[in-house]
Amino acid sequence: MPQSLHRRTLLKGVAALGATSAGGIAFAQGKAISATTYPGAWESAHRGILLPAFAKASGGSTSLVASLAVDTVSKIVASKANPPFDVIILDEGPYLNALQHDIFEKLPVDRMPFMKDLPQKFIDPRGLGAFVSGQIIGIAYNTDKIKTPPKSWNDLLKPEFKGRVGLAGMGSTLMSAWMAEIAKLNGGSEENLEPAFAFVKKLLPSVSAVAANPGALATLFQQDQIDISVHYNNNVGDLQAKGVPIALTAPDTGYIHIKSTMHIVKNSKNVELAAAYINAALSPEVQSKMAEAPYFVAPTSAKAVFSKGLQAYAPDMKALEAMRSIDWAKLNPRRAEYIDRFNREVKV
Repeated sequence: MPQSLHRRTLLKGVAALGATSAGGIAFAQGKAISATTYPGAWESAHRGILLPAFAKASGGSTSLVASLAVDTVSKIVASKANPPFDVIILDEGPYLNALQHDIFEKLPVDRMPFMKDLPQKFIDPRGLGAFVSGQIIGIAYNTDKIKTPPKSWNDLLKPEFKGRVGLAGMGSTLMSAWMAEIAKLNGGSEENLEPAFAFVKKLLPSVSAVAANPGALATLFQQDQIDISVHYNNNVGDLQAKGVPIALTAPDTGYIHIKSTMHIVKNSKNVELAAAYINAALSPEVQSKMAEAPYFVAPTSAKAVFSKGLQAYAPDMKALEAMRSIDWAKLNPRRAEYIDRFNREVKV
């Protein structure tokens, strides 16, 4: 799809969201919040879909900052009294790890009517956040260069891909989840990533580049610097919309499912507007729109629609939840140590 047409389609969809995205809540005009997103396709999706819906529903504006979860938490911990963000998006692992820092505000659920559409499993029992979306991890590959879809993570080691493999830094949830998966498939666990580091050591001669984050990894595909990598379905969809010859396939062990949460930061001066922002992110309209091409973001609202494109990965919520997952409570205690080791040995 031409990029201009794609943009018009997005804006048309956003315009249809209307006042229902606020759940009937009215706010004073002209207020602003600061929120985080992830680099790459996430930023594009939030700017094109969520921000306009939030603005129309609440009259508020958003300063959106692309940031990896670990960096987001570090910035907030360093400035607790005057946090740089009102609303943040984290993946499940970084969220659980950040609980020790006491940086989250209790969600004012009475100001967030779309919370009622979330299955209980997507509501934080502590009352500190809500799961707003999911991503799917598989093997991304250049369809012009690779005619037979890869069937296993071990295919990354094939000699024909030497010098054409891409990786991302382990500070990203993408790479941390992948390392845990590789460890588990080779006799290790979230608590023992030695088999994953052994796998990466064998892989290094084939690695062309190590990107700082998943968004930068997508750019490597776009610039024809790599042909195969671990990646998210939404980044792959975004690249497809830009005309990049790329596809995502499941390894024989299955896709990995990652869930993302949104939170109001403690000491935010805009709690009600921050709640409206998360409420807009939970609306069936926004979630259904983000589930469409090119992003294919997996919804959490029971009223959201799984688009045809998303159904190619998971036909419904049940299939999504049946995918492989990571036990972040086991990985988190050593994650900082593993990130430091990855940075030294893989040279991000």
